[in-house]
Amino acid sequence: MTIKINNPDLWISSFPIPARSDHKYTRGMVLVNCGPKSKTGAARLAARSAMRVGAGAVKIICDANVVDIIEPQISVELIEIAHNKQDFQNILKDKKITSALIGPGNGVSDETKARALMALAFIDYVVLDADALTVFSENPKELFIDCYPHTILTPHEGEFKKIFGNEINNIEERSLKTAEAAKISNTIVVLKGADTVIASPSGEVVINKSSAAYLATAGSGDVLAGIISSLVGKNKMSAFDAACAGVWIHSEIGEILGSGMIAEDIIDMIPITVKKLIKSKQL
Repeated sequence: MTIKINNPDLWISSFPIPARSDHKYTRGMVLVNCGPKSKTGAARLAARSAMRVGAGAVKIICDANVVDIIEPQISVELIEIAHNKQDFQNILKDKKITSALIGPGNGVSDETKARALMALAFIDYVVLDADALTVFSENPKELFIDCYPHTILTPHEGEFKKIFGNEINNIEERSLKTAEAAKISNTIVVLKGADTVIASPSGEVVINKSSAAYLATAGSGDVLAGIISSLVGKNKMSAFDAACAGVWIHSEIGEILGSGMIAEDIIDMIPITVKKLIKSKQL
């Protein structure tokens, strides 16, 4: 196992920069699953974050009774209705989709579980967060068996314990337990916290040192999930590099903004932060 401190030198060479010949779909299309009426904010935060960090298009999938709630609150994101599981599966077959995010505000339900498993079956690069992790707490192996080394799980401590607690409950050191979790699940694991740890099943471990305490605010995790989902994909960043880059961007903005920051502020700060990254790559 190798442990490194997160910094742009580790992944900047693969950071996606659009070419002049690109159009919105060559820049990637991110699929974001939306939850019920009372929880649409999480999907909206994630979708807008994905747009801001560089996705060419973002499609929010929602149920029919959610459209009237979410449509007036978005501008550039696409919306598609899934009336049932077959509709959702048909949407996943769109070859333009480069990554999918399942979980934020989705609800702990059989429907969330089904959509997470369907996404893993049809989309190469899937990010699972929040409810899409908790829903497997009674049988984590049901999730792990369908995951891949390029699947990204983004739990906070509570969610981590629910899906990995029985396997690694004797390991206290964060980097070690995250590395073990990555091996057990055969995924990239992003254990969020004051010092977020990113680990791969092959033994790579990166620790993101940050003093951005004000990132502990509602919606912050949804923003991070959206950023990572946008960066990962075919002809974009590898799952591990995208996780490291997403965490770094997120924490960098948190340190810049500081007191009074809310999730929407993080999103608004993404363009200038990415611009600085691209400029540093071109020097």
